[in-house]
Amino acid sequence: MIQRAAIPLALLFALSQSAAQSVVAIRGATVIDGAGTPPQPSMTIVLRNDRIAAIGVAEKTPIPRGARVIDASGLFVVPGLIDTHAHYALGPLTIDTSKKPATMSMIYDHAAAIASLRTLLGFGITTIRNPGGPTRESVAVRDSVRMGMIRGPRIFTAGLVLDATTATGLVATVRTVEEVRAEVARQAAMGVDYVKLYALLRPDLIRAGVDEAHKHGVRAIAHLFLTSWTDAANAGMDGFVHIAPGTAELLSGDKRAAFQKRFRGTQFMLEWFNFVDFASPEIQEMTRAMLAHHVNVDPTMVTFEAIAWGDSARITAGPDLRYAPASLLATWRGPVSLTAGWTPDDFNEARRAWPKVLAFTKHLYDSGILLTAGTDMGNPWTVPGASLHRELELFVAAGISPLEVLKIATHNAAQSLGILSDVGTIAVGKRADLVALEADPSKDIRNTQRIAWVMQGGEVMRPRDLLPKLKE
Repeated sequence: MIQRAAIPLALLFALSQSAAQSVVAIRGATVIDGAGTPPQPSMTIVLRNDRIAAIGVAEKTPIPRGARVIDASGLFVVPGLIDTHAHYALGPLTIDTSKKPATMSMIYDHAAAIASLRTLLGFGITTIRNPGGPTRESVAVRDSVRMGMIRGPRIFTAGLVLDATTATGLVATVRTVEEVRAEVARQAAMGVDYVKLYALLRPDLIRAGVDEAHKHGVRAIAHLFLTSWTDAANAGMDGFVHIAPGTAELLSGDKRAAFQKRFRGTQFMLEWFNFVDFASPEIQEMTRAMLAHHVNVDPTMVTFEAIAWGDSARITAGPDLRYAPASLLATWRGPVSLTAGWTPDDFNEARRAWPKVLAFTKHLYDSGILLTAGTDMGNPWTVPGASLHRELELFVAAGISPLEVLKIATHNAAQSLGILSDVGTIAVGKRADLVALEADPSKDIRNTQRIAWVMQGGEVMRPRDLLPKLKE
């Protein structure tokens, strides 16, 4: 029998004190706190372990003796960014056209998931929400990150999306209230943070899904079509994903009939904007319902930009695609397309609608709807990390100031996830999830891409150590 040497109590105490007193001081930074406060120059941030212990003007904020000092002179420190729509648990897609209708299936690619998570961190994204993926794998990856087995952003996840259609590896098929409730309960027992209700669910199924999710302490989000945003908001939905409601019920009179007459394929998602009137009673009622029930929206404009310009090399051969996992990129260039069958006229109509996509985003913002920043990462032409920075540019293009856009990508996202007390702003007591930038993002939102270093829970990482090694 091997006997363990006794460790003196005094040594144990000294070791525990040493670990507890790991202190870092970030000196000389301009702080943009994520709460909408203008940049604060020449600040010092004191960290103890993974938490912010003090923040103040440099000359009035003492640096504790023995602290490791990070010189941040000339840098702009913002909260870690949050992507509220990052599908990491995906893989290659196949379409079986021998059946009518054709069926889609997905095979989970674990290596792609791990690579995507590291890339997200390299782009300053320290927290994500996965709004849908294979349930077991999505939860397992989330837990592996929490335990330090996989490096990546903190994860909140949904499982398989619930819909009335079939797609192996992507969809849990439900067609009755009883089936909806059973699937929500099953996913809740497996540990999901969210359930995602999908486009072909009618209002009674949406109501059942929201009710069952809340019974299990799980939040409900939705990508809708057959159910309007108004009805889903009144059912207690927590959040909508994607900026395109696409529902005829939200159109007025002759506009509704004209839209339905043109309905075909995926074209409807953007063409809807060519028929909608934001001042109509339908949209006003929708907005009031969303405000009354505190519904947040994750627009994913970057994905709709990729659809509208899906015939352009700017999208299909853009430089950001080097960050996409190879298995997904092969799928996008092969069997799977969100614009399959589109004509030149279809692309022209989609681009004609684009200004109203931006205007609708601004309408929601001006109305007081809580907006967050997400990408739909994992879907065609939307890549880890880089696409979130493009999404921030699109918020600015919609008429929202860069300072407010930073708030959307940090404070608002944390609020929507229920973790604002822990992350989302730079404040005493919060986790040290920070990003240091080489230029001021409040003057030009594109400066969020000029990352000097990323800090997650007090650990400093350099983008070059996280991003994939790229060939020229």
